[in-house]
Amino acid sequence: MNTIIKTENLTKYYGNHLGIKDLNLEIKQGEIFGFLGPNGAGKSTTIRMILHLLKPTSGQISIFGKKVSKHYAQIYRDLGNLPGELKMYEHLSGQYFLDYMSSFFDQKPKWQSALVEAFQLDSTILAKKLKYYSHGMKQKLGIIQALQHDPALVIMDEPTEGLDPLNKMIIYDYLKKFKDQGKTIFFSSHDLSEVEKICDRVGLVRSGQLMALEHISDLKKKMVRRMEIYFKGEYSLTNFKDANITIISHQPDRLIITVKGDINPIIKTLSKYALSNLVFPEPSLEETFMQFYKN
Repeated sequence: MNTIIKTENLTKYYGNHLGIKDLNLEIKQGEIFGFLGPNGAGKSTTIRMILHLLKPTSGQISIFGKKVSKHYAQIYRDLGNLPGELKMYEHLSGQYFLDYMSSFFDQKPKWQSALVEAFQLDSTILAKKLKYYSHGMKQKLGIIQALQHDPALVIMDEPTEGLDPLNKMIIYDYLKKFKDQGKTIFFSSHDLSEVEKICDRVGLVRSGQLMALEHISDLKKKMVRRMEIYFKGEYSLTNFKDANITIISHQPDRLIITVKGDINPIIKTLSKYALSNLVFPEPSLEETFMQFYKN
């Protein structure tokens, strides 16, 4: 597979403050790559350098085999971008904004109508000025303008920020559709469950350092999930002593644990007991990061 994005020892300092250091990535054609980390980790800094909006302190970036510093005008023609903290021209209508953004590209907005329909932005909504749009509605427009011209490469900074679960599923479906057509998607997120749903590979970054590059199947083995278990009767604590289980606290009718990797063994154990409740949130990004620190 062709390499679509390549960074070589990419480094950015803001004065003495580190943005990202010695980042080496190769993103392949047809890949959905998740760039995962907490706020302030260096995700947006990296994306802005890839998009030639920030100049690196050192290192190189190539897209489609071309150096970004020399060929960005050519590269941009086949690239779709959704920036973080999206700002818009508030005096424009929604439809005028989409058409205006489309005018920068040679291609017709192939996906505009389908995306507008999927996000339920009818002509009445699109006729309104952007100053009357909610944050979620503006985010939908940002997604549409990034995808509408059918780009070969899509770069998105926190694309589901401000979207409800239904609209998140719409963007997931379209990103998978683009992948099936051989297009490449690079997006940042701080949501581990989101990355788990749609990515092929993930880069974990924290405090300006790339901690790991993982195939999603390997990452799932290292994910840490928290469980709060409420029992109707007594339970044996020894049944929950396992290398992949950490006991956080225990009471006669309640047990709080974290589970690393495969959850099937703990589910099998719980099937022996009568439960009054089971609280099982999404995987913890922070606790999963700690696994990499330990390694």
